[in-house]
Amino acid sequence: MTSLPVPVPSQVEQVLREGYSKLFEAHTVFLTGSTGSLGGCLLYKLALQLPTRRIYVLIRGTPEQAIEKWKRAMPNQTKAILDSKKIEFVSGNIKFVDFGIEAAVMEQLRNQITLVIHTAAKISLESSLVDAFENNCLPALELARIASRFRRLKLLIQLSTAYCNSFLPDGPVLERPYSLANEDPEEELASILTLEDSPHASRFSSTYAQAKYVMEKLLPKRYPLLPILLVRPTIFGQALRHPYPLYGLLNSTPLNKFYQIYMADQGSTQVWHAAKGYKTGANIIDEIPVDFVANACLLHAAARTTGTVQIGSELYEPFTFDEYIDIAMTNAPPSIRRELPQIVFTEDQSAPQCFLAELVQVASRNWFFDCGRSYWMRQVGGPLSLRACRCQVDSINKLRIQGIYRKGMEMAKI
Repeated sequence: MTSLPVPVPSQVEQVLREGYSKLFEAHTVFLTGSTGSLGGCLLYKLALQLPTRRIYVLIRGTPEQAIEKWKRAMPNQTKAILDSKKIEFVSGNIKFVDFGIEAAVMEQLRNQITLVIHTAAKISLESSLVDAFENNCLPALELARIASRFRRLKLLIQLSTAYCNSFLPDGPVLERPYSLANEDPEEELASILTLEDSPHASRFSSTYAQAKYVMEKLLPKRYPLLPILLVRPTIFGQALRHPYPLYGLLNSTPLNKFYQIYMADQGSTQVWHAAKGYKTGANIIDEIPVDFVANACLLHAAARTTGTVQIGSELYEPFTFDEYIDIAMTNAPPSIRRELPQIVFTEDQSAPQCFLAELVQVASRNWFFDCGRSYWMRQVGGPLSLRACRCQVDSINKLRIQGIYRKGMEMAKI
């Protein structure tokens, strides 16, 4: 078995002994995807909760356009972020060579950047293979090429997904590379970009997951000397605490979308496949708040972890499918509760499912994502803490469901 790179013990011990704040004083960060849910949360933390020296933010449009997006997502926090005087906008496009960054600006980055965090992505379950790879694989490879010229680089954090290994059977998924039989990732990438075809496509939960899988294979192969951390989060949930409770972009929290579609199907009966070995929805639907993902990324940056880590509900609070449905039932107004769909589980995997079940296929699976390389973070306090009591979790879920019901009723009146 391939040995895993691990954080140098003294670095983890230093974080636990002295805290993480001082370790960010020397960091100049290059951040992509700041207008996304995770990227925005990281921006907030780097600008306001950590003594980061400077944050270079890649933007595709103008600074004004990026600021407007921040204001929509973080209306009460954006002014403070800008007032921190840490933000430097970098115009570019992740689909271009050198990300389209001007030569003079690139030279600045080469001499200053110590930490790269790449969160820019296009997360869509319906993207074509080529579109998924052009947005979620090729930019990561290009950024690694760029970062390999950064003279002061300590770490490149690349966001992947826990579902990049969705070809695996139900059961444990460890923090290590997995491989398909008889594969060559270079040939796979070439086939997808030229022939728009892949013999493995049907084995992944989405084209996005497959793009991240190939990216994970090619990144260390092409850049073996680059200090890279691959972060595999599970499903993003709304924030528990920061920038504020329930922060999260409209289309960035899949379970919110699930609830919206589920609740709109009033009075129906929905057929779902039960996960193998189960008769009901007793399988875990793995979700973790987006601010916990951000916290884990930043703590691993402080510890200079390399290799692969998974960030999921094992570090938070696991909920089963049945429990998520119960959350919807329990927190619904009585008049709506009676009209909610009834879910019927079947063990017959060939039986026709409802539309929602076909859309959210991972809900019928039962993976257990190991997060052991982040257990030490449970000892950490402060704004990057991963601690949460059940009462906090229940409270945020109640507010979440009430907000979804309220929005649904408002939309029904329009």
